[in-house]
Amino acid sequence: MKNGTAKKQTATTRRSAILERLSSEGEVFVLELAADFDVTPMTIRRDLEALEGQNALTRTHGGAIFSQQSVAEFAFLERNRTSIGEKRAIAKAAAALVAPGMRIVIDTGTTTLEVARALGGVAGLQVLTSSLAVASALHTFPQMEVVLLGGNVRSNSPDLSGSLTEDNLRKFRVDLAILGADALDERGLYTTDLGIGRVSEAMIDVAEETVLVADSRKLSRTSFVKFADWDAIDHLIVDDGVEGAHRAWLDQCVKQLHYVGGAPC
Repeated sequence: MKNGTAKKQTATTRRSAILERLSSEGEVFVLELAADFDVTPMTIRRDLEALEGQNALTRTHGGAIFSQQSVAEFAFLERNRTSIGEKRAIAKAAAALVAPGMRIVIDTGTTTLEVARALGGVAGLQVLTSSLAVASALHTFPQMEVVLLGGNVRSNSPDLSGSLTEDNLRKFRVDLAILGADALDERGLYTTDLGIGRVSEAMIDVAEETVLVADSRKLSRTSFVKFADWDAIDHLIVDDGVEGAHRAWLDQCVKQLHYVGGAPC
């Protein structure tokens, strides 16, 4: 970053640039940053101290590394940026299935987070969720009741699981469950985490109807834990990037299949 524009950066933009450097390099050093930004080492130390106060990094002798919290947050944000256009189109279609006054439960994941963000215009919803990110996105919407299910927080993702989450879910009955998945094939739906899989199963059990939201990349993946068969899913909403070989078995397995994008929805 040794260029003229770096010299003009404010503390805020400089600190953002420091975090970007951390994301790509994993560690930064005071003297290098001072030279690159044309500021004193003391200024950089103040920047690092401020960022550490925000739990964004951990200072080391002569520099800084990402804090454990920031590693998890950054990984989640990076997953959310992937196929963001497709996820938002899927979310819009999913939100269209939600009527005012419904009781719904929303699973964890980056696509379900986009669904939550798309629900702001739907009045009178009662929403359960196991996702801290989803709860955060929903809690500012007027006329919406949000219930965050208790449980254990996963170390690498902002969501809840465990026996408490499952027991709490069984106290409710909802009109619609909106779920994500890490992988899909002809046999069913998969996730990487056994605890999350059990929570997803419980969400299906308490819902009258279940909507699966997934971008087409999930059809080319494998994962460890199967949590549902296709007969448990009422709607699949997916982008129209699905390859022909997958479309053939999706037509056979899925009750109501919605393609979003260039293909008809």
